[in-house]
Amino acid sequence: MSGYGPILHAMIAGMLAITCAGKGLMAQDTIRAVTRDSVAVKILELERAVEDLRKTLEEKEQADELESLMKEADRLSMQEKEQDLDLSKKYFSGVRQQQGLNPNISFGMDFFGGVSSSKASSLSDPSDVYYGTNGFFLREAELSLVAPLDPFTRGKAFISGSTEGIEVDEVYMEWLNLPLHLNLKAGVFKAEFGFLNRYHEHALPQFDRPRALVNLFGKDGLGGTGLAFNFMLPSWIAHASSLDFSLLYGGNAQSFLAEPGAGFMYTGQFLNYYDLSPGSYLEIRFSGAAGKNDLQAGDHLSLVGSAGFAYKWAPVGREKYRTLEWKTEFLYSSRETGEGNYRSKGFYSSLQNKLGSRVWLGGRIGYSELPYDPAQYEWDYTISLDFWQSEFVMTRFQYQYNRRNMEERLEVDGPVPSDHSFTIQVAWAMGPHKHEAY
Repeated sequence: MSGYGPILHAMIAGMLAITCAGKGLMAQDTIRAVTRDSVAVKILELERAVEDLRKTLEEKEQADELESLMKEADRLSMQEKEQDLDLSKKYFSGVRQQQGLNPNISFGMDFFGGVSSSKASSLSDPSDVYYGTNGFFLREAELSLVAPLDPFTRGKAFISGSTEGIEVDEVYMEWLNLPLHLNLKAGVFKAEFGFLNRYHEHALPQFDRPRALVNLFGKDGLGGTGLAFNFMLPSWIAHASSLDFSLLYGGNAQSFLAEPGAGFMYTGQFLNYYDLSPGSYLEIRFSGAAGKNDLQAGDHLSLVGSAGFAYKWAPVGREKYRTLEWKTEFLYSSRETGEGNYRSKGFYSSLQNKLGSRVWLGGRIGYSELPYDPAQYEWDYTISLDFWQSEFVMTRFQYQYNRRNMEERLEVDGPVPSDHSFTIQVAWAMGPHKHEAY
């Protein structure tokens, strides 16, 4: 046995090695099978995850699309509501609804009281050339109606009343944005002449119009019934330029025919506008008017011309508290008579300074000769203080000294002496209109 022992040991070792090798191969096959099964499971899990992700993305896209559709529906709904509400500017089926037919209606009053160092009736009693003093007066109560008639025309009416009766200030229709940059006006209106002629009295920078304008056109200004043409010109010599012409069939006792409808008056104006800075601008105007006068010896012509400039400074962001306005105008008149021409001249210079959000301090100096008698003249010196309780309520305190060289006037009875006067004015307005656009 001892001789076969090594052999047996070797045979046993060989069999063990073969057995172990077989088991190793079987283990490797088992590992490979397990690995293949794990990969397959992972692939299935990934496929399920991808499918879940695809479904989630599809659901999100559908939700986003639905949300987008809902927003678009809301926008269209709001647009329809805005169109329904904006009846004043939108027209459907060519018929304006009742709400769109109502014009902008406003009402205002201009009341004043005054005292003068002179008791002359020519100054105390209201007339065509004087407002009255030494008492209390209702200068006017004005009703304003303004409305677009259609997309191309606009209607305006200003009717005033006082203790003397009711009269039409202005009633006219405007055609807007016609060819050749033209606006056309037809009706009763004040002409474009200088800076202040179109101002309604409650909107003047001082209580009264400058004497240079009153002596030429009366305290109501130059106006009548007719047509007016406004052309916007190319910006060749200014940042903006316009040309105005008007043909008026009216009366003006100071310079032209007194009776309304007695003859035609012709007016024109050339305006140039310049931007000097973001907070300031300059206007230069040249105006003229022509028509027959009241002399009965024949057809005699009167001519009135003016040249003036206006400067305004309103610092950007502080215009509510600080503003400066300066207007100056020079006037010349030539009046034909049977014995030759009467030539008269005049001017005024008006300054307004805004001291705060509610207070204005103003001043004016002027000189004027009578168009029918240049030997008679007057100077006027004015200081005014305005307090704006709100944009619709204003109280004004004004002192004025008039130095006159007048023996008599055609418009009033008795002498017209020099005087000192003090006036308190209260003006208010209700509604969207405070005064006309000038």
